[in-house]
Amino acid sequence: MKTIYVLLIFLMATFQIQAQIEEGSRSMSQGSNNSLSIDIPNANAKLARKVWKDYLKKRTKSGKTKYVKKIKETFTDDAEYAALGGSNTIDIYAKFTDLGENVNVVLWFDLGGAYLNSEMHGEKYIEGEKFLMKFALEVAVAKTEIELKEEEKRQKSLEKKLSNLKKDREGYLQDIEEAKEKIRKAEANIEQNVVDQETTVEEIATQKGVVEQVKKRLDELKE
Repeated sequence: MKTIYVLLIFLMATFQIQAQIEEGSRSMSQGSNNSLSIDIPNANAKLARKVWKDYLKKRTKSGKTKYVKKIKETFTDDAEYAALGGSNTIDIYAKFTDLGENVNVVLWFDLGGAYLNSEMHGEKYIEGEKFLMKFALEVAVAKTEIELKEEEKRQKSLEKKLSNLKKDREGYLQDIEEAKEKIRKAEANIEQNVVDQETTVEEIATQKGVVEQVKKRLDELKE
């Protein structure tokens, strides 16, 4: 049991799995039989079922696993797992139920004639606890990997946003420079306009003198 508690403490510290394994008789497709269960936080049944298939492939041999949708039960037939069955095969039943933000996992180990329980099977029961606890760890790892991918995706999105903001800034600075150049040209045009106005005023004064001279000649011709 000491090993289980050490593993439990590790999981609690690393993945915040705060519930202990509970043993008890629960209903399943083969009636009411002894089971082991645990609540895994921040996970769901869909993820747990997916991890369960991969977990069984790594931990057991030869067993064929199928999910019975009607009763929401996963059944593994004739699995080879020496720590529980020795040289014999075992059947494993599993149910995954969503409980808010957690998933409840219930396992039944049919050892052949009896379901795994602490009274009859001693060390094998401890191995069953380890089996379930390690699965909880696998689910926590899978969930964390998903979170990592999501956070990396958000990071890339923010980096892209920053890149676009930098490009926008360059565009704004260019707009400012272009506007400043227009202002410089406009100011130069204003200065030239003032000079042109003064010159034109002088030209008008001169032209008025010319007009007066022409009028005077015209008047003299009419006399």
